[in-house]
Amino acid sequence: MEKKGVRKGSARLRPRARIVRTIGRDLISNEIVALVELIKNAYDADAKKVRIVFEDPLQPSQGGILIEDDGVGMTLATIQRAWFEPATVSKTKDIRSAAGRRVTGEKGIGRFAAARIAQAMEMESLAIGRRKMVRVRFDWGRFDDESLYLDQVRCRWEESPASKGRGHGTTLHLTRMNDAWDAESFLCLRGELSRLISPHRGTNDFEIEMVLPDRFKDYAGVITPPPVLGKPHYRFAGDVDAKGSVNATYEGPDTHEAISISDDIRLKGRAPESGPFHFEFRVWDRDNLDPLADELGSTVRKLRDDLNSACGISIYRDDFRVLLADNDWLRLDIRRVQNPTMRLSNNQVVGAVFISADGNPGLRDQTNREGIVSSSAFDDFKQVLVSVLSKLEVKRDTYRRGRYVQKPATGLFDVLDIAPLRDYVEKRYPTDVELKAFLGEKTKAFEHGIAEVQQVLARYRRLATLGQIIDVVLHEGRTPVAAISNEAMLMKRDIDRARDKTIDSQPLQTRISTITQQAEVLSMLFKRLAPFSGRKRGRPAEIAIEGVISDACLLFGKRISELGVNVHQPDSQTIVTVDQGEMQQIFVNLLDNSLYWLEKVPQNARRIVIEVSQQPRELVILFSDSGPGIPEDVRDRVFDPYFSTKPDGVGLGLTIAGETAAEYDGALELVSGGPLSGTTFRVTLRKRIGGHQDA
Repeated sequence: MEKKGVRKGSARLRPRARIVRTIGRDLISNEIVALVELIKNAYDADAKKVRIVFEDPLQPSQGGILIEDDGVGMTLATIQRAWFEPATVSKTKDIRSAAGRRVTGEKGIGRFAAARIAQAMEMESLAIGRRKMVRVRFDWGRFDDESLYLDQVRCRWEESPASKGRGHGTTLHLTRMNDAWDAESFLCLRGELSRLISPHRGTNDFEIEMVLPDRFKDYAGVITPPPVLGKPHYRFAGDVDAKGSVNATYEGPDTHEAISISDDIRLKGRAPESGPFHFEFRVWDRDNLDPLADELGSTVRKLRDDLNSACGISIYRDDFRVLLADNDWLRLDIRRVQNPTMRLSNNQVVGAVFISADGNPGLRDQTNREGIVSSSAFDDFKQVLVSVLSKLEVKRDTYRRGRYVQKPATGLFDVLDIAPLRDYVEKRYPTDVELKAFLGEKTKAFEHGIAEVQQVLARYRRLATLGQIIDVVLHEGRTPVAAISNEAMLMKRDIDRARDKTIDSQPLQTRISTITQQAEVLSMLFKRLAPFSGRKRGRPAEIAIEGVISDACLLFGKRISELGVNVHQPDSQTIVTVDQGEMQQIFVNLLDNSLYWLEKVPQNARRIVIEVSQQPRELVILFSDSGPGIPEDVRDRVFDPYFSTKPDGVGLGLTIAGETAAEYDGALELVSGGPLSGTTFRVTLRKRIGGHQDA
C-alpha cells in the first residue's frame, strides 16, 4: 500500500537531437580524424579501393566531399541496423569481415564522423549480389534544432532497382562542409592516409586515391609512401614476445648483412603486461641526406619535408593504424634533450609497431579514437619500445663515433700545472727579482682560480647525480612521512575524544614513539644525502672508505631489499683522506647501474660483491655484480660521455665517476675476471691515501 502523498513511476532517457552534433564535435577533434573514420568503414566492408573527391568551393557551408568504395555494400536492413543505431554492437559481435579483415570500427561512431565533416550527407549503397540500390539522406543540420528530440528527427530512405553496370559498394556524398580545406589540410591528410595502412608490411589490397581541384594537384593521386622511406640509413626490425624476449635484426652503413640481436627486457624484474608485438624502425641521419637526394633525383629540402610528414612511431592494430593525438607519444624529443649526442629525435624515426586486438587486449582505443587508454599495459608497452629503440641507438652511435682505443683516465686539472713553466723561467733568469715576484703572484692567482673551478665542478657533479638521489628520496621518504602524518592525526583524534575525560597515556605514548622512530628514519636519510648538498667543499677528512660504501648501500637500501639483491660489503676499516661527497658519487653511480641491470636476471641470482684492498701507495676497490654483463662490442665505450646502454640513460654517471677517481691520481676501469660473472669495475685511488697526502 503506497504512502499518502507519494508518487512512483518510471521514465525513459530521451536525448535531444543535438546530441548527434555535440558528440561529433566533442568526440572527434577535427575533420581529418573524422574522414579517417569513414575510410575505416570502407576497409571493414572489404573495399579494395576508396576514392575521395573534394568539390569546390572548399569553404564552410559550401562544397562537398564524395567518398566512394567498392566494398560489399549494405542492404536496407544493414543500414537500419548500423547507421540508424548509434553505438551499434554489430562489429563487436562480428569482429572479422567476410574477407577475414579484423574490423577497425567497433564503437559505431561513423554517423558522428559524417556529422563532424558536413551539414548533410546522401548515402548510396548496393550490396554484393543484390540489385536493389538503397539511398538515405541525413540532414545533420536538423539535429541542431533544440526543440526536437533524437527520435523526432526522421532520415528518409529509398530503395530502387540499381542501374545497369552499377558495381557493389557505398558512396557517401557529404555537402555543405563545416571546415575550410587548404594546402596545409591536404598535406596533413595525405600524411595521415599514407600511414593508415602499414607501408612496412607491403599491404597492397587497399588503395586510397584523392581527387582534388587543380590548384591542389600536388597532393592528389593514389596515396603512396614517399620514396625516401625505402632508403633508411639504419633499419631495426624484429619481435617482442609476451615474456619480453627480443629477437631482431639490425642493418646499417656499417653492415653488409643483417646482424641478429637477442635480449630479454624486464621491467622491475618482471615481464611486461603489454603482450607480444612486431616492430620495424627506420632511421635517418638528417645531416647526411645529400647522397640520398642525388640517388632519388630529389632535393634535401624535399626529403626533409617527406620525413617530417611521415616521422614518428605508428601503432598498427591488425594492420590498421591507431590514430594518436601526439605524434611524439614516446617523448623521443625529451630524451634527446637529455642526451643529444646519442638519442634519436622523433623526426629521425619512421617506425611501425604491430599489435592485435586478440594478442594485446590491454591496449584499447580511447573513445575519441585518438590514442590508447592509459593503463599499466600501455605504460609497459612504451617502456619496452624505448628499450628496443635504445638498442638501435647504441648501434648507430657506435658507427657514428667510430671505434677508438680507450685512453687512460687522467684528472681534468693534471695538465693545468704552472709549476714547470715557473721553474723554467726562474732557471733562465735567476737574477730577475721582479720577474720572480711576478711569477709567484700569478702562480698563486692561477692556483686559486683552479681551486674555485674545482669547487664549481664538484657542485655540478653533485647535480649530475641528483636524479638517482631524488628517486631515493621519493622512494624511501614517503613511508616515514605518511606514518608521521597518520600518527599525528590519530593522536589529535585521541586527544579530542578524551577532552572531557581522563586521557589514557599509553596509546599516546605509543604514537609519540612511532613518530620519533619515523623522524629518526628521515634524519638518517637526510644524513646520508648530506654529502650531495650544494654546500661548499671543505678540506678532505679522514674517513673509513668502507663507511662511505656502507652509506651508499644504505641509500639504496629499500631498492636493494625489493629486488632481493645479496650485497657483500667489506668488513675492514681502511682510513683515507678524501672528500666524502666525491667518493659517494663514485659508489652511487656504480650501485645505481648494477641495480638496474640486476633486474634483468632471476631474483635468486642477484648479487653484488665489494672488496677493498690497500697497497703501499694506492687503494683498490673492486665492485662486481652478477648481472648480464656489458656486451663485448661496447666495452670500450662505457666511459664515453653521453654513451649509455640504458634506455633512458644520460651517459654521464661513469664518466663523472671516472673523472672523480682520476682527480685522486687514480682510475675507474672495467675489468675482466672479477668475483662475479657479470660486470666488474676497479676503482684505484692514489692521492691522500692512508690519512696523508702523497706527493
